[in-house]
Amino acid sequence: MPKLILLFKDKVLTTYPITEGGALTVGRHPENDIIIDNLAVSSRHARIEHINGKFELTDLDSKNGTLLNGKSVHQCALNDRDVIGIGKHMLKADWKDRLLMGPEDEGRSCAAEPADFSSTMMLESANLCLEPTGKARPCADCIAFLAGGKGELLLSRKDVAIGKNRDADIVVGGMWAFLMGAPAAVITKQAGDYFLRHTGGWIKPKRNGAGVKGTVKLSHEDVVSLGPVKFEVQLCERAAG
Repeated sequence: MPKLILLFKDKVLTTYPITEGGALTVGRHPENDIIIDNLAVSSRHARIEHINGKFELTDLDSKNGTLLNGKSVHQCALNDRDVIGIGKHMLKADWKDRLLMGPEDEGRSCAAEPADFSSTMMLESANLCLEPTGKARPCADCIAFLAGGKGELLLSRKDVAIGKNRDADIVVGGMWAFLMGAPAAVITKQAGDYFLRHTGGWIKPKRNGAGVKGTVKLSHEDVVSLGPVKFEVQLCERAAG
C-alpha cells in the first residue's frame, strides 16, 4: 500500500498509509492525520490526496511554506520517492502500489529534477545542499536568525514584514515596540531577487552594518539587523543565464 514516511534528522519516526481516493492532512493541530508538533509547522500546513489516479500535494497557505525536493510549491503532483519538507521534518513518498498511479504521471513532479539526497547534508533547522567546493548553500531561500529568533524563516512569500504589528512575519515586542513601525521593514521578492526597505518607525534596518536608505538589494550572506533582530540572508544557487 502507498505510504508516507515521516523523518526527522534522517531518522524514521513513523509511516502513514494512504488509500485510493484518500487524503491526509499535515499540521500542528491534533485534528490532522499527520501531527508535527513544531512551531515551524502551521496548524493546518499541507494536504496529500489521491485524485483521479494520481497523488497531489497542496500547501494550505502555511506560514513557512512547503518544499518538494527542495523547492517551494503550492500545489502539484506527488510522485514515488519525492520528498516533502515541512518545517524541520520530511515526508518521503513510497508508492509501492503502482496501480494507483496514472501512467502519464510516472516519474513526473513539480521540481525539474528530483533532489539528490545522497549529496545532501541534513542540519537541525534547514536542508543544506553541498556545492562542489564543499560549502553549504540552502536548498530554499531563507533567513537564518543570529539574534532575536531561532532557526530559519523561508522566503516563500512575496513580502516578509518585520515590526511590532501582530500580523508581521517577524514580530518585535517589549521596549523595542515603541520605536518600531508597523511594519518597520519589509523584504520583497521581485523577479527572483530580494529587496529590503524601511517602511516606518524610528529604528531603521541595517545591512552589513550600514543603515538602509530607501530600498537595497539583498545578496547571499548579507547580514540584516533591526533592533534586537539580526539574521543572515541565505539564497539558493542561481542558474546561469
